[in-house]
Amino acid sequence: MNEKQHPLVTILTPVYNGEPFLAECIESVFNQTYRKFEYIIVNNRSKDRTLEIASAYARKDPRVRVHDNEKFVGVIANHNIAFSLTSQKAKYVKVVSSR
Repeated sequence: MNEKQHPLVTILTPVYNGEPFLAECIESVFNQTYRKFEYIIVNNRSKDRTLEIASAYARKDPRVRVHDNEKFVGVIANHNIAFSLTSQKAKYVKVVSSR
C-alpha cells in the first residue's frame, strides 16, 4: 500500500489535568483500525498525573509523542502548540479531547 491509500494522520490531544480520562482517551485511539498515525499529547503544565500517564504510553509505542509546555497557556494557545507539532508528512489532523 502506498501513501495515497494510507496517508499519515496526526492525532492531537491538548490536555490539562486529564488524569481521570487520559488513559481511556489514549486507549480509544489505539483501538481504531487505522494504524498509520502519530499521536501527540500536549501537556499544559498539569498538576495531576497527566504527564506520567502520557509518558508511560510514549515509552510503549513510538507513534506517541509527549510535549510538556514550559509554562501554562490558555486553551486556544495549547491547541495552537499542538497543531504546530504536527508532522509535515501528515495529510490529516484530528483533535481528540481527553474529556
